Amino acid sequence: ELTVLADLLPRKTDMERKIEIVQFASRTRQLFVRLLALVKWANNAGKVEKCAMISSFLDQQAILFVDTADRLASLARDALVHARLPNFAIPYAIDVLTTGSYPRLPTCIRDKIIPPDPITKIEKQTTLHQLNQILRHRLVTTDLPPQLANLTVANGRVKFRVEGEFEATLTVMGDDPDVPWRLLKLEILVEDKETGDGRALVH
Repeated sequence: ELTVLADLLPRKTDMERKIEIVQFASRTRQLFVRLLALVKWANNAGKVEKCAMISSFLDQQAILFVDTADRLASLARDALVHARLPNFAIPYAIDVLTTGSYPRLPTCIRDKIIPPDPITKIEKQTTLHQLNQILRHRLVTTDLPPQLANLTVANGRVKFRVEGEFEATLTVMGDDPDVPWRLLKLEILVEDKETGDGRALVH
């Protein structure tokens, strides 16, 4: 550009040459200013690149934070609706701290672990007496075959005896008329006279 300017200036007037020289100097100065800025920027390019990397990393972290918050909100809204702690057992804690025991424990657990207290002799006699009454009522209200007329009620049991055939001991497990009889003992009384002296059969 300087060579072209040197070739063209002799053909122009003095004022035109001055104008061209000033314009050339201005353009050249702008180019040098840009070149100087580029050189200074090149000296700090490492710092600029590092800042750009840090800015990119922070942007990625911000995106991850926003995504995590969205996922936690969705999880709490959809999946954790029923995942809540139950109400604290305040009455039970008061019982344990004040009395040192837990009286609210279901009795079914205690009954499976701790055997019941044995009944007294009077309670046993009363129970057997009531059971005898239940058996007598059942026998009175039931049509029995004539062969079972020989019976005895005692100790909560009824004993039927048919001579030469069998002897059966039965009871019931409740006072409901629909409760079936329960067989406690059965003894066969059939004998074979030919085996000698009327001894009982082996089988």
